[in-house]
Amino acid sequence: MNATSASLSGTTARAPAVAMLRLLGGFQISQALYVTARAGVADELAAGPRPVGAVAEATGLRPDLLRRLLRSLAAERVFAYDEERDSVALGPLGHTLRGGTDESVREVALMWMETHYRPFGRLWSTLHDGVPAAERELGRPFFDWLGEDPDRVAGFSAAMADLMRAVRRDAIDALDLTGVRHLVDIGGADGTCLAALAGRHPWLRGTVFDLPHVVPAAHDTLRRAGVADRVDTRGGDFFQAVPEGADAYLACFVLHDWNDEQSTRILERVHEAAAPGARLLLVETVLGRGPAPEIATMLDLTMMGIVDGRERTLEDWRSLLAGAGFRLTRAVETASPMCVVEAVRTDR
Repeated sequence: MNATSASLSGTTARAPAVAMLRLLGGFQISQALYVTARAGVADELAAGPRPVGAVAEATGLRPDLLRRLLRSLAAERVFAYDEERDSVALGPLGHTLRGGTDESVREVALMWMETHYRPFGRLWSTLHDGVPAAERELGRPFFDWLGEDPDRVAGFSAAMADLMRAVRRDAIDALDLTGVRHLVDIGGADGTCLAALAGRHPWLRGTVFDLPHVVPAAHDTLRRAGVADRVDTRGGDFFQAVPEGADAYLACFVLHDWNDEQSTRILERVHEAAAPGARLLLVETVLGRGPAPEIATMLDLTMMGIVDGRERTLEDWRSLLAGAGFRLTRAVETASPMCVVEAVRTDR
C-alpha cells in the first residue's frame, strides 16, 4: 500500500466520525445563520460580491470575526468566500436569507433561534416524561408564552408567511377549490395564504380566523393584496367554535401543532360549523410521502420539543379525521414537502 492509498483508506475509515461531527456542530451553524440573518448580510450581497470589510461596516459586525463566520458558512454553501480578494458573495443557498423574496426563510431563521433554540436544551427531560421542552424552559405552554408579547406574535406570523411562500406554495397551488364560494382559513395568521387564494380566484370569498390578538395583522395583508372587499377576519378560539356556513374549511400547517386529542377537538368544532358535505382541506406533511421526507421528520422533532404536536402518516390522518366525523378522500403530493389532505364532512 502506498502513501496515497493509505491516506485515502484512513479518510474513508474516519468518514462516519467526520459526518457525525458535522451533525453535532449543527447548533453552531444554526446560530451563525441567525447572526447573518439578523444582521442582513445576505441583503448586502443582493447586487453581487463585496469586500468583507464593506459588509462588516454596513452590518455593524467586526470584520475579523465576520470573515471567520463566512468561511464556516461557505462550507455549507450559504456564502462564497474569495480568500484572495477577501470578498464574499451569495452561495447557492444564500438568497434564502434575504428578506422579502419568494424563497426567503429569513424570518424562520430569526424566529426559530429566538423561540426554539434555548428550549431544545431540555429535550432530555422531554424524552423521559413527555413534557415539551419549551413548556419546561418557558414555564408555560409555548403558544401561551408567545401570545404574551406582540413582538413575538409578529415574528411568528412573519415566519409562517415565509414558510407559506417558500415551502407551502406548491401545496397552496394544488388546492382544488372547485365549487367553493366561501373558504374559512382556520389559524390563518396574517392572511398570507387566503390573500393569495382570493387573488387567484376572483369569485372566492373568505374569512381569516385566528386568535383575537393575531388576526389584526391580516388587515394590511388583505388590503395590500386588493382582496379586503372579499375576505374578512374573525377572532376566536378554534377549540371553542369556528365560523359557520362555509363551503370549505382550510387548516394550513395547524393540526401538527396539537396532539390527537386536541386536534380532534378542533376538527369537532369544524364539524359542528360545517354543513353536510362541506369540504376540509389540510396542508400538512405526511410522513413518508413527498419529495423531501426528511423535512417531515425534522418537523416531528420540532413538535416534540416545542409543543405537544406531531407529524402524521396517511393512516394517522385517516384515523384522526374519521374520529371527528370526516372521511379522507385523497392526499395530494406536491413538489414541496407539504401534501394536501382532502376530506369531506359526514354524519356521525
